[in-house]
Formats: sequence, C-alpha cells, structure tokens
Amino acid sequence: MSEKLDGAYIPADGSYGLRLELTGSRFLLLWRNSPVLDTRYSFEGGKLIPEDNGLRTAYDNEPYAAITGCRLEDDRIVLEELFPISGPSVTVLARTQYSRYGSVTIENDTVLPMLQGVWKDDRGFLTLRFEGDEVTVNGSDKDHIAAVRYIHASAGEGYSIVNKDPSRDYIVHFLPFEFDGEVITAGIPVCDGPTMRFTLRKK
Repeated sequence: MSEKLDGAYIPADGSYGLRLELTGSRFLLLWRNSPVLDTRYSFEGGKLIPEDNGLRTAYDNEPYAAITGCRLEDDRIVLEELFPISGPSVTVLARTQYSRYGSVTIENDTVLPMLQGVWKDDRGFLTLRFEGDEVTVNGSDKDHIAAVRYIHASAGEGYSIVNKDPSRDYIVHFLPFEFDGEVITAGIPVCDGPTMRFTLRKK
C-alpha cells in the first residue's frame, strides 16, 4: 500500500510551507522546501507511522516540534503536529504534481545555454558571469541557478532564473532574475524603499 502513496503532498488549502514527499518507505517532510524530517515509515491501519517524529531544521540540535499523528483519509493525508509554544496543529495535505519550485516547468536545457558568458547592466554597476549552472556576481559572490517557466504564464512572458536550491529565495542577494531571451532584469530588495532594478545585456 505504501507504494501507492508515493508522491508529493502540499496543504490542500493552498497555503505555503509544508511539503511531504513519500518514496517507498522514505518519509521526507519539508518546511519551505528545507528538510525538517527524513526518516522511514510504515503504513498500518490507515496510518503512516514514521520511525522518528521530531522536526528539526539544519541548525537545530533539539526538535522544534513533533508529529503526533499522520493518517490517510480518502486520497488526502492528515498531518498532526505539536509545537511546544503554540500547541497542536492539523494540516490536510493533497497530492500535487508540482515540483519544489512550484507550478513551473524546468527549462534548464533551453535557457542555461543562452545565459553562458558575461552580462553587464546599462549603468556599469553589475556584472554577472554564467558558467554552467553557476553565476558569479561582480567577480566574487557565487550561487547556483535553475531556469523555470510558470505553467500558467502567457505566451512570450519569458523565464524566471531562480536559486537551484528551492529552499532559498534569493540568488546571492538578488531576487530571482527575469529573462526574456535577450535581457536579464535583476532586483535587490530595499527596506522601506522600492526595489533596485538592473537591466543586463550579454557582452
């Protein structure tokens, strides 16, 4: 039966945060696409029983919460958690076909070859160098990227260049880049002010 559960699940109410991935006997729970529990599980009497139930971020030695129950109801999974401060929480999870990047198609094969090389902004403040899936900002800071296109994007809307790690919202200190096939638009968020925008062209 556990093999029939294989797949990814996200909150049925559309909220962002939790994601559960089941593969064979692997029970992988993520918060904002960062693993908080990676364990084995068994399925008995309609219940998913993880071997471990403590939720931890990569920086935690002690669990910040615990799974107190996990059961299958029709085609949905009901996850019960207990937080020491806020108390119990119940989330209904529905199966999703979306990747960790969201409702997108992965366009690396199409877009990454188009990005290779050096790009400079019109004012001379910003230089990006793309090599494979690595981007270097102004010759020093580096990060890794992926190219995606939102499934419901209109024709000609272009692509988004995001962090290769879907748990990270930024590429170095930039928001995801926008790429229309010829021009890259990059932005740096500014506290209490408008986002700084840069337009880059390939050199």
